Amino acid sequence: MGEDLLDLAVLDAAGKNLRLARVAVTGVERKVAKGGVARAATPNDSGAIGELAHRMLAAAPELDTAGAIVLIDSPRWPRDLDLATSAITGGGPRDGVRASAARAIDTSLRAMVRKLALQKRDGSPFQLSMFPTPKFEFFSACVRDPRCKPHLTATARELFGAALESASAGPVPAGGQIFTRFMLTGFAAYRALERTSAALYEAYPDLAFRLWARGEEIPPKRTGRTALDARRRINRRLAEELGCAGAEYISTLDEADATILALSAARALRGGVIAVIEHLAEGRFALALDGDRANRVWNTNV
Repeated sequence: MGEDLLDLAVLDAAGKNLRLARVAVTGVERKVAKGGVARAATPNDSGAIGELAHRMLAAAPELDTAGAIVLIDSPRWPRDLDLATSAITGGGPRDGVRASAARAIDTSLRAMVRKLALQKRDGSPFQLSMFPTPKFEFFSACVRDPRCKPHLTATARELFGAALESASAGPVPAGGQIFTRFMLTGFAAYRALERTSAALYEAYPDLAFRLWARGEEIPPKRTGRTALDARRRINRRLAEELGCAGAEYISTLDEADATILALSAARALRGGVIAVIEHLAEGRFALALDGDRANRVWNTNV
């Protein structure tokens, strides 16, 4: 997932065929259809997020199938806003003390990873590294930046509504804008898919690769082709275990990330568990575990 494109890895119900798709996020604010003709809005398809939903379902109709599980590589909401009230108000503020620290989901995930006792290839302990989910003021400052792309500005205004209009003015944050824009796209993807029958969960591809590497070294993404080849090998092995076709077409790191989430979840459903961390104000995080690791952790409510 990026700020301009969503990479989808869609696995059929039997787990036998994987299909890769790409959805453009740019231009959702214009509601432009094929041939440059604007489409009329309907009650279920209005605004930038409605347009994003239309594009996602056109690329992957399976997303609106009963029983579908959707894993999204992004948090669901700013850490100091309450997801439970977001549909009406844009998300009311949470308790200031609790929201000032890391998300409850992140704290529980770190505890879960410690239980799993993951190790790097050299035997040293694996330390979970995650970009912290910023507070709302961070996003509002980035959206007010004149350099913010139109599709991100439009989706942010729909996501946050009155909360964005009343946000106090402040300087554009000096760092993290790339991750902030990435997360805005993630927030929009969740909101777009709330209209479907799918169950939506946050997920983390890098951790999924660690859990299913089975001794394969996972180079950092900055190593380019080396990083991609390692991730392709892990995905191809999982696909072979499932008897699944399609993983051989992975050509980018984003496609590899999307694929590991789909394949690891399918593999976990055949002999492991999908552990869930849930928090009313933050959302739900899903982690696919094989049979051996499934015995160490269980569904966790925080």
